[in-house]
Amino acid sequence: MRKPLILLALASSLILFSCGEDIEFGSPVKPGQESGSSGDNQEDDKETTTVLFGNGEKIGDITYVTFRIPSLVRTKNKIFAFCEARTVDSERGDIDIAYRVSTDDGKTWGEKKVLFSDANHTVGNACCIYTSSGRLVIVFNWHVANDGKLTWPSELGVTYAQNVTHSRRVFVTWSDDEGTTWEKPKDITDAVMEKAWTWNAAGPCHGIQIQNGKYKGRLVVPCDNKYSGTLPDGRDSYVIYSDDDGITWNKSKTVKYGNESCVVERSDGKLHLDMRNSNSVESEGGKPYRGWSLSSDGGETWNGFHVDESRPEPTPASLGTRGCQGTVINYNPDGAISSNIVFANPANTTTRKNMTMRFSVNNAENWQKSKLVTANYAGYSDLVVLKDGGVGLFYETGISNYHQTIAFLRIPKNSIQEYFK
Repeated sequence: MRKPLILLALASSLILFSCGEDIEFGSPVKPGQESGSSGDNQEDDKETTTVLFGNGEKIGDITYVTFRIPSLVRTKNKIFAFCEARTVDSERGDIDIAYRVSTDDGKTWGEKKVLFSDANHTVGNACCIYTSSGRLVIVFNWHVANDGKLTWPSELGVTYAQNVTHSRRVFVTWSDDEGTTWEKPKDITDAVMEKAWTWNAAGPCHGIQIQNGKYKGRLVVPCDNKYSGTLPDGRDSYVIYSDDDGITWNKSKTVKYGNESCVVERSDGKLHLDMRNSNSVESEGGKPYRGWSLSSDGGETWNGFHVDESRPEPTPASLGTRGCQGTVINYNPDGAISSNIVFANPANTTTRKNMTMRFSVNNAENWQKSKLVTANYAGYSDLVVLKDGGVGLFYETGISNYHQTIAFLRIPKNSIQEYFK
């Protein structure tokens, strides 16, 4: 019998693997196998990779086939690493939101825990923001079970009538004490989805709180929707936003041909929406490269879909779809929005391999330097600026497939700042 909706705290720690300069960072250890040397002995100026989740591992008494869809957020005293814990190798089915917590800036990690589970339904796509008020906000998705064993209402309170309207739903929750307690999840589907849409996916990655200008304080969560037909032409990117610290939400205008997306604030006050490219029409940007769009009104409208041919992404027919998720952050170790932007994705036009970080000193107008994290298989990812000025990359990777493990790469400040010179 599956566990009910649960909210859990985290505890203990994980050992780290300290890498020297000749090691290929991001190369995974085998699933379920932890890395070698103790985090207590690692040097702060060395890059380290820690496998946080591996296929076939247990949380409690549940064995999860795979872990996918990484998401990161740093609060005042912690880093939270969220993902989907899947009992099936599919985006629909019995899926829970799992996480681990670090209290030492990503050097060591607490044990795996499940945050939300709703019987045999899907609970996933955790998209997180830590706000200036000290609130940790999570927007996440729910999807009806696909095995026919339905009980209404679900443990998250979804009714049969709601499921008929939208079998894919959007929830928000928050914690005002860094994850010790959580607000009861609130269904915001009607505010952030059109009736004709059949899909919403939050992120998958982190969201942001706008720091400057007219829209200062606004929470912005990147999303995508599906409205008709089949992939790729029936999917857009958009954002949802809140001006009251996550209590109520609105939706932006959509960007045609986008898909999974991530948003970053620029130093000129504009928002940059970075998108997986789902366009199949080559004359309109249907190429194996990232899409992007800009907003000058806090994310309410966007200036169309543009293609960046300096940043490849995989579009193999074998995937059954185009592109792959990527992630972007403003590198602001002092807390002030800068023109320095970091981006990560599997930079390969034919397969999900070659996790690569790119660095821009001019608000993502172009990308001056790059770093190959691993030449192995790699998939979805998320980024975070560490308290000490370094950067953390939480990414799917593996030797036999792109989601064999989810690893956390910790890059120290001195290494990151070399890429902005």
